[in-house]
Amino acid sequence: MPLIRTALFCAALLLGVTNAVGQQSDPGRFLVYFDEFSANLTPQARGIIADAARRARDEKATALRIEARASATGSQLANRYLALTRSQVVADELAKNGIDPGLLRQVAIGQTGSDDPSVAERRVDIVIER
Repeated sequence: MPLIRTALFCAALLLGVTNAVGQQSDPGRFLVYFDEFSANLTPQARGIIADAARRARDEKATALRIEARASATGSQLANRYLALTRSQVVADELAKNGIDPGLLRQVAIGQTGSDDPSVAERRVDIVIER
C-alpha cells in the first residue's frame, strides 16, 4: 500500500509541475491559466505568451489558434463572454510580443467541464499552426 501512495503522490506532483510550466506534451501548445471569473494576465501568463510568440516567430507559424475556456461555475452566457474576453486579452498580448494580428484565430469554446471550477477549465490554449 505505501508503494501505491508514493506512486500516486509522484503522479500528482508531476501533473502539478506540468501545469505550472504552461505546456502539455505538445510543444506547439501553450496553456495560459486564469483566476476564477478573471481575464487578467499574471506575470507567469505573460511569460508563457511571450514564449509562444517567440516559438511562433522561430518556426515561422502560418497561424496561431487561441482556444479560450471557462469553468462551468456561473451562467453559460457569462462564461461565453468570459472566454471571449480571455481570448482577446491573449491576442492583444501576442500582438504586443510582435505577432501579426492577421495570424491570430480566436476560438471561444466557452463553458467546459462540470461545476468544478478547477484551473484546468480556466485557460486559453495558444496552438501554433505550421
